[in-house]
Amino acid sequence: MRKILISLLVSLSLVVIPAVSQAATATPKSAKRAGNEQQVLVLLNEIRQQHGLGALTASTPLRNAARFHSADMLQNGYFEHDSQNEAWDARVSRYLKSSLIGENIAWGSGSYGTPEGIVSQWMHSPPHRAIILTAGLHRVGLGIATGSFDSTPGAVMVTADFAA
Repeated sequence: MRKILISLLVSLSLVVIPAVSQAATATPKSAKRAGNEQQVLVLLNEIRQQHGLGALTASTPLRNAARFHSADMLQNGYFEHDSQNEAWDARVSRYLKSSLIGENIAWGSGSYGTPEGIVSQWMHSPPHRAIILTAGLHRVGLGIATGSFDSTPGAVMVTADFAA
């Protein structure tokens, strides 16, 4: 399996975002999560269109992998592509087989935890940007989890899993 993760990506893939307080909303968590995931997809596709690339299509198996990873990171208090028990590419492959895969992760709160804030952070990070702008990646699954992380209540943990 060809992976779109280079050693530079491993060392630079962590986007640590300063904490900013987040206003509470009346939207149920699951509806808000799905809406935010959809908004990230819209923003990613706008960027890809600006660069002459085809749109990413939403993938349920990749979404399940991404949601699992975001929830696991939040629940177990870590921020890495690999969990304690499994490498990121093995996790993604459990959900979907593909010849080319990639992954972006981020976390933040306040404006940094919004769809716009997350995508902006990724686009300002060369390894994350490279994954978003990889022409061979056509499918994406987005997973957002919200809770306390690194002494930050209302932290938003995001995983984007990509595949050919």
